[in-house]
Amino acid sequence: MGTNEALRCLAAHSTTRSGVSTLLERSRQRLRVGLRPCMVASDLLDRDARVIDVALRYGYDSPTAFARAFRRVHGISPSEAKSEGVKLASYPRLVFTLSVKGEEPMDYKIVEMPAFRVVGVPSTGEWELEDAGEKAVQYWVDVEPQVDALLGLSDGEPAGLLGVQFCRDGAFDGYMACVATQAPCPDGMAVRVVPAATYAVFECTGDVSTAMGELWHRVLSEWLPSSGFSWESGSDVERYLSRDMHAADSRSELWLPVVRAE
Repeated sequence: MGTNEALRCLAAHSTTRSGVSTLLERSRQRLRVGLRPCMVASDLLDRDARVIDVALRYGYDSPTAFARAFRRVHGISPSEAKSEGVKLASYPRLVFTLSVKGEEPMDYKIVEMPAFRVVGVPSTGEWELEDAGEKAVQYWVDVEPQVDALLGLSDGEPAGLLGVQFCRDGAFDGYMACVATQAPCPDGMAVRVVPAATYAVFECTGDVSTAMGELWHRVLSEWLPSSGFSWESGSDVERYLSRDMHAADSRSELWLPVVRAE
């Protein structure tokens, strides 16, 4: 099952299409291991900088990949590096950049969504960037027996099964498989409210466990930089339109909260 990426771009992967691009990708991976975690350290010292923004700025596919590379070099997580007095490694700066955009069009729509009430199964425990992907996979395995009961509660918009990553003050505040509904909350579930937001909505077709991650990567690396929008620190939503989310023709949507870039 896919996950919502500030936590859930967490599963994004890119695919090479020729021998040349494969070679360049391998070079990029080598640079990622040792050099870029040092380059980004100064950016992280900016108290207003979000870890996800810094990761994307330096070309990482996901916050998870960034956090792992950063920890290998510095021995601490990116969030810990923002604390005063933390010692960080330093190496000579080396930059290698390859950017190819516009290979395929990306259709989207902008939706103004009022706040909506959801009922669902909340995540438990602490989810850190380094292990969020693995925890999300296990979370959906555990939730699967309750999906039909959740769908039976759905009576609002966005309709259908949702995966919502909640944020508060720019920080992760829980994940929930849920539905929009005004129905009473069953025992063992929880009620939350997804704040009003402007969403850029993208359609996704294919096995959610791979297709959604690929869509997240394209949205953040190709669409967002030239869209005229910024990623809002709100609640990311994935909407699953097919009951069999692993089918080749499974349909889903990514709802990315955005604001007009200044």
